[in-house]
Amino acid sequence: MTAGFSAVALPALQSLNHDPVLDDEDASWVAALTAIGAPVGSLLMGPMLEKLGRKWTLIVTNMPAVIGWVFVVTAFQPIFIPLLYLGRLLTGLAAGLVSPPAVVYCGEVVDKGMRGVVVTFPSIGVISWNGVCLHAGCNIERKLAHGGGNIFSSSIPIISMIVVWFMVPESPVWLASRGRTEAAEASMRAVRNLGPEDKLPEEVQEELDCMIETKNNKDNTHKDTWKDTLRFLKRPEAYKPLIIMNAFFFFQQFTGILVVMMYTVNIVQDIGLDFDGYLATVIIGATRFVMSVAISYASKTQGRRVLCTLSGVGMTLSMTTLAAFLSLTRDGVIGRGELSWIPVIALVIFILSSTVGFYNLPFAMLGEVFPTRIKGSAVGFSMFMASLYFFVAVKIFPALKDTFEYNNVFTFYAVMCLAGTLTMYKFLPETHGKTLQEVEDS
Repeated sequence: MTAGFSAVALPALQSLNHDPVLDDEDASWVAALTAIGAPVGSLLMGPMLEKLGRKWTLIVTNMPAVIGWVFVVTAFQPIFIPLLYLGRLLTGLAAGLVSPPAVVYCGEVVDKGMRGVVVTFPSIGVISWNGVCLHAGCNIERKLAHGGGNIFSSSIPIISMIVVWFMVPESPVWLASRGRTEAAEASMRAVRNLGPEDKLPEEVQEELDCMIETKNNKDNTHKDTWKDTLRFLKRPEAYKPLIIMNAFFFFQQFTGILVVMMYTVNIVQDIGLDFDGYLATVIIGATRFVMSVAISYASKTQGRRVLCTLSGVGMTLSMTTLAAFLSLTRDGVIGRGELSWIPVIALVIFILSSTVGFYNLPFAMLGEVFPTRIKGSAVGFSMFMASLYFFVAVKIFPALKDTFEYNNVFTFYAVMCLAGTLTMYKFLPETHGKTLQEVEDS
């Protein structure tokens, strides 16, 4: 909902009916401030994962979201804009904190046969709540984003904390790494739906033994310092996934996925389409949700590389279509009136295609590709860089479209889609059907 807020709230905040009226610079900060908070959260997340564990990290990370939404809900004159900025900064901090622990947790507790499905659930959750926010935005011009909708938004983190507290067991991987063998076994039984007296299946027992062996090996060596971590990063199994995942996040942001999601209404209105911009956000949100669920289950049989390639091809074709349409209409070759459905369909297909791979997979694979020894730090650093890419991409978009016009900006995104597709086709590792240890060994 943090990301969905910008897509539907900015046009209303910039309308003449709102006091104060936000200009383009203010609006770009409302969209981008979440990306400033997110890198800070990403850096804090690594140590929190190691010190507090996965469960407590998930609980604690919801607190900034509650406070942030309260600021957004209660923003008032004459300090409306500062309170709105502060609220967006805190919700961004929470976004940077909460996503990686969820992905890491899913990657650690689920067996390899279902991991490809379950690690996409956090992204589906994000898309679902963004969809709720986008649907609420249909009436946002008449009932601004504040009030009931944002009060509802602030209640979601509270509900999440309660659910995690009572229903989510700690990760067996983390418990084993702390020498709590019995607790790790109990957690493994809980997440695999096994009773306390049931015999552990051979595969589950092997996973548990591997966790304990990793802990014993770690005990036989001295505690890693930051210098040891840097030395470990010189090893291929450490630096290769780090470079690949950061490249994946770079292309995720600079292909325009989040830009389109956060500026949907503005884009539809600015390019002069005879189409309701708010309706376009709802259509995009609905297609993202349906596609995310479908791809989640497709991940059970299809590898990451296949989904990534399909996603990249679809994004490249749809963004090229959109850029070509805007160039031709600008030059007067074709008219927009009767063909206004073409860019709308192109936008929907672009977002739908991104959901197949480039939007979901980077987050899903964070819990799979890094060695346990550096997982917390590597995930935190990757999310830090992803947040920086996000901030730059979202913050500069208004200036880019004013300077170079939409057709040229979308042409750039199309080129980045093609470059990202070719790069990931060449270097993205396959994790489908492998245990975490097998992924690390490969």
